[in-house]
Amino acid sequence: MNSSYAELHCHSNYSFQEGASSVEDLLFRAKELGYRALALTDHDNLCGAMHFAQVAQTLEVQTITGAEITLDDGSHLTLLAETQQGYSNLCNIISYSYISGGRRNPAFDIKHLSEMAQGLILLTGCRQGRLPSLVTEGRHREAEDLLRQYLDWFGTANVFVELQHNLVQGDTPRIRRLVDLANRYGVSPVATNNVHYHIPERHRLQDALVAISHNQSLEETHRQRRPNRHFHLKSPEEMAELFLECPQAVKNTLRIADRCGFDITRDMGYRFPDYPVPEGFTPQSFLEHLCLQAAERRYGSITDRVQNRLDEELRLINRHNLSGFFLIYYEIIQMAREIMIELGLSDVEIPLEERPPGRGRGSSVSMLVGYLIGLSHIDPLEYNLSLERFLSDDMGSVPDIDLDFPRNIREELIKRVHVKWGWDHAALSGMISTYKMKGAIRDLGKALGLPKQDVDKLAKRVDAHSARELKLEMQELPEFRDKTDAPVWRDLIDLADQLDGFPKYLAQHPGGMIISSSPLTDMVPVQQSAIDDRYICHWDKDSIDQAGFVKIDFLALGALSQMQECLQLIEERDGHYIDLSRIDFDDQAVYGMMHQADTIGIFQVESAAQMQTVPRIRPINLTDMAYEVGAVRPGVGVNDGVTQFIQRRTQGIPWDYDHPLEQRALERTLGIILFQDQVNHVARDVAGFTPLEADQLRRAFGRKHNQSLIAFYWEKFRQGAGELGVPGDVAEKIFKKFNGQYMFPESHAFAFGATAYHMAWLKYYHPLEFFVAIFNQQPMGFYNTETLKEDARRHGITVINPNINLSMEKCTIMSGGRPPFNPPFVRGERRGPLMGGTRETSRNERGNSNSPPFVKEGWVDFRPSASPLPQGEVVGGEVDALLLGFLYVRGVGEAAASSIVQTRDSGGPFSDLGDAMERTGLQREALENLVAAGAFDSLTPDRRNALWEVGLRYRPHGYQQALPLPVEQDMAELPKQTEWEIMMDEYRTMRLHPKGHLMTMLRPYLGQDVLSSQDLLERADGEVVTVAGMVIRRQRPLSKAVFLTLEDEFGHIPIVVWPQAFKRHRMDIKEPVLIIRGQVSRREGTMNIIAQHIRGTEGLPHMPKARSWQ
Repeated sequence: MNSSYAELHCHSNYSFQEGASSVEDLLFRAKELGYRALALTDHDNLCGAMHFAQVAQTLEVQTITGAEITLDDGSHLTLLAETQQGYSNLCNIISYSYISGGRRNPAFDIKHLSEMAQGLILLTGCRQGRLPSLVTEGRHREAEDLLRQYLDWFGTANVFVELQHNLVQGDTPRIRRLVDLANRYGVSPVATNNVHYHIPERHRLQDALVAISHNQSLEETHRQRRPNRHFHLKSPEEMAELFLECPQAVKNTLRIADRCGFDITRDMGYRFPDYPVPEGFTPQSFLEHLCLQAAERRYGSITDRVQNRLDEELRLINRHNLSGFFLIYYEIIQMAREIMIELGLSDVEIPLEERPPGRGRGSSVSMLVGYLIGLSHIDPLEYNLSLERFLSDDMGSVPDIDLDFPRNIREELIKRVHVKWGWDHAALSGMISTYKMKGAIRDLGKALGLPKQDVDKLAKRVDAHSARELKLEMQELPEFRDKTDAPVWRDLIDLADQLDGFPKYLAQHPGGMIISSSPLTDMVPVQQSAIDDRYICHWDKDSIDQAGFVKIDFLALGALSQMQECLQLIEERDGHYIDLSRIDFDDQAVYGMMHQADTIGIFQVESAAQMQTVPRIRPINLTDMAYEVGAVRPGVGVNDGVTQFIQRRTQGIPWDYDHPLEQRALERTLGIILFQDQVNHVARDVAGFTPLEADQLRRAFGRKHNQSLIAFYWEKFRQGAGELGVPGDVAEKIFKKFNGQYMFPESHAFAFGATAYHMAWLKYYHPLEFFVAIFNQQPMGFYNTETLKEDARRHGITVINPNINLSMEKCTIMSGGRPPFNPPFVRGERRGPLMGGTRETSRNERGNSNSPPFVKEGWVDFRPSASPLPQGEVVGGEVDALLLGFLYVRGVGEAAASSIVQTRDSGGPFSDLGDAMERTGLQREALENLVAAGAFDSLTPDRRNALWEVGLRYRPHGYQQALPLPVEQDMAELPKQTEWEIMMDEYRTMRLHPKGHLMTMLRPYLGQDVLSSQDLLERADGEVVTVAGMVIRRQRPLSKAVFLTLEDEFGHIPIVVWPQAFKRHRMDIKEPVLIIRGQVSRREGTMNIIAQHIRGTEGLPHMPKARSWQ
């Protein structure tokens, strides 16, 4: 390319809340303008450097890696990496800027610049650079001293006086003075444009971003914003025109571009981590030694099958020099085991195989080596898992191993890894938080000066995630419909469209970590995390993968925390520990429970979608469990794969391959692509791709802006398939099965399927411990605690209000608890999915009630004024129960909960409310909420009187009172609370009502035409019905429909809301309790209500929150 200009000072949107264009925008524009090269010089970070270089490779544009760093005096300096050493120094400079200045205000101490000058080219900076500022202020002697200092540190050939002409007042005289200074010292000038956006029209967004960064409006940030719209990529001709007085400054951009030969995509110098091994071993031989020892323990003897698989894996590990990589994982597992022992969760005498501290997920589960050294709980030989997806002769990227740990083990493990390897050798992956709809509305709304109340209201009411849909969302909202063309609001819509998906800030990946034998800070900047004692690198997982770094994922899996606590509780109660690796994985009673969609709280199969598919797939072994957890993924459903798989499996619907070459890849999944691996297999078998090419094809579908890439792979696929005798139309049909939506690797599905079965087994055989653990751990957060409580009741578990003299901080098992109801669930006797139990009012009783029927106009006054609840009265025999902990009470934090327990332990049980208040010193809000939650019922059964007593006795913190005074004479005769008032207080303070359900109270007031979930069992397909319940789930997946789940006193009611109904009722469905009229739809053993009319409720401010997912 014979261009006459290269831009050397350019900011992308990775200059957070400063740059107003993406790297794609900048590179495409640079190519249009015919640039020789483009440098990326984001503020104090290299977050976008790898992404920038990868896109540039596709466009065949030369890139230069650089940064604009902030010095300790607040001035800026532009640095460009000429060589690998220069890039390494740049990474270190940025890293130490954060270490010395802090993660929010990085600042590099200029006196250390000389130590890191090698391989860098220094440009003296923008208007905020120290040298231009001194020249502008007329402090010429200081300017000369500073320039001489730069020359001493970097050498004359590596220092360029930076000239910027953005048609701002003062530019011309400053440029002349800088050129004069450069000439006097024999320094070359260079022209740059301090680019912050690719085209002039983006200046409006850049202005808004500056206002956002200062948390002020545009009106308040005139001084901080750039004075005009000329900070964009300009053509070589425009730049030549601007620098007619100094044409050499433009030519020097090409000199610098020619010198900067460092390519971040190939010249990183990264090597896989080493591992110190015992004397007499190499890393490879030591890994083999560990595997053979473990194989003897696992299998009793090493069979030919084990030896052959092990030999093949060790060959590939040696080929790719990965032995140190696997040994580091081995050490991490050993560290996790040490933590487990320190926490009292295991013992040094108990082997790792019996109590593993964590378990693997992802394609690495297919590794026998991983199984033997403790990385996985799945034997890949037993399930014939393919190695190819994880490790092959010509693998295209570094293998990625994910490890799941309980939360308590993971938190300590990350700290210890940092301590062992040091922050400059071990850092967590970064994660780029991006703008979505709600964030764009709030930030831009404030910048534009829109009324805060309107901005907040709009942000709360929109449903879409993409800010590009803001206009459509506003048109659907009556109060905002007329604003779409109004001044300022129109600006909000336009700017939100531009801001959508922009990087917002650098965050911490949930658990990804990179470890290196050489300092990481030579290859990528590292800085402090928002969490103490943690450090993060400037690259996200995609950039790390592109760089070829080894990444280890330490993931906190709540289900493992739940499992860990459940097993502990069983051991404490029964005196023995259950080794889940030895349970019966073919127990049909456990599978039978899942066939009834009784999967709440069970990892991977508790979502509403899974609850609809489990009864249809009807798994009976671990292989089926892998199919179950793998099937409900966007990448399978996008081609209607879930329905087709279920029909072929359960109904025997005839099918055939589109071509016989698909058979090897798809036979076991009945011609459907369920797993990532199968995309690779199909590409290899049908089109002759190599393993590397097949994996690159699979990854291409997941990339953004991939149209040209997909077209390239389609042509390659078509040609390869043709050579193997596959007709073009058949090849096209097969190729269309591939998509970029997420699917599980097969081994990952087996790993998660096994964990799901473990949790189902625990729920079936140890329901009390299961529910205590899930109440304490809330692993996936799919359901609120009211829903979990209802499921516990269906399993015969009594949930008891907190008790000031019995409860602990968290939920516990209460021995001899007395249930306030007869448990409706008897194991093995179910009436239907999530149904069962005795109706509290019959259909005839409701029909004879005086409650008014449901009418379109809405609700009548349904709040019961029945007689008060006889507090403390129970029926039934003594059984163990789930006792709620103090942390379940709103306003009672960890410190307050611990104070109650410690005070009670040291001074004995509390004798009355006054005694508890005096000894604990709790705040008034905590005391009143504890009373409302029933924690003082055993001492003061009348909650209203107890609240009155709190008011009489409470004195603010620090209030001096000589003696506790009696209050009996001041107690008033107050009416007792009604059942309704007690329930609403408990929902307000705990988000659950232990003794019942809201719908039990409402049922007599709904009218006889409103059916329960139990009544629906008798209703035929196509029948129009009216139902009501609490909303426990709202979901808007890739499909057009919105899915709701209602809960009543008997079970769940799945609702489908199609677009037209959603358009009419989008605000109604946000209410906590709904009445819905719709049509029964029965398909393949499942039932849904297709919503036609939806009515929300009012007057229920403290209901449990429904979970909403996109």
